[in-house]
Amino acid sequence: MKKIKILSIILITLFISNPEVKAACSIEEESRLTKEARNVKASFEAAQVDVSKEPGFNLPDGMTEEDIANYTYMQDYFKIHISNLTENLYVIVKNNIANDSKKYYYSDTKDGEIVFDQMDVDRIYNYTIEVYATNNTECNGEKLYTVYTSTPMFNYMSYEPVCEGAEDYYACEKWLSTPLTDLDNLVNRIEKYKESKKQDEEKEKEEEKKKGGLKEFVKENKEIVIVSAICIVAIGGLVTVILVKKQRSKIV
Repeated sequence: MKKIKILSIILITLFISNPEVKAACSIEEESRLTKEARNVKASFEAAQVDVSKEPGFNLPDGMTEEDIANYTYMQDYFKIHISNLTENLYVIVKNNIANDSKKYYYSDTKDGEIVFDQMDVDRIYNYTIEVYATNNTECNGEKLYTVYTSTPMFNYMSYEPVCEGAEDYYACEKWLSTPLTDLDNLVNRIEKYKESKKQDEEKEKEEEKKKGGLKEFVKENKEIVIVSAICIVAIGGLVTVILVKKQRSKIV
């Protein structure tokens, strides 16, 4: 009798509360949302901001008031863009440097785009953007797609005097997608590149000089070149006529 009473109470409680049962994520819904999630893109852009007027910024020594008033120090940073987010999707953003993650919904965007700043440019950041379905869908919390993007690191070697004239060499570029290696021999490698580049430029100048000399010769001796060309054509025509006549005489 006691068991019957307990069962009755449970049934009555379930009947009164009438819980809403969420529909399962169907294959069709998940496929539609996955297609929508694949439109989410991630990218970055390099930017600069003047930090010379910010509190705590250390100005160079020996500056006058006029120097200070006109002084600017532009700090490099990256803007990270995540676009095409919809009300059906949210993203969780992680990177290889920080231990935390951040969640963004459509309400956090401007026309479906999230933009945040990465001020640290001394390290390579690898971003992982996981795209999930929101509770607006049947697939709430379902992971649908993953997007990746990476920002490069600032190359302080690019400011060194040894890189003057070798700005297009990978070790002298402003941004690096991989850290520099073999640092002990790096200066020697840059110098060898500059020497090789110099030799190539000298060869190119020599070739241009030869071409220019030929053009100049033709320009200065136009009449001779024209007469020579006419003679060559005439001689060629005469030889052709003689050969044809000889061929005909043989046939007769």
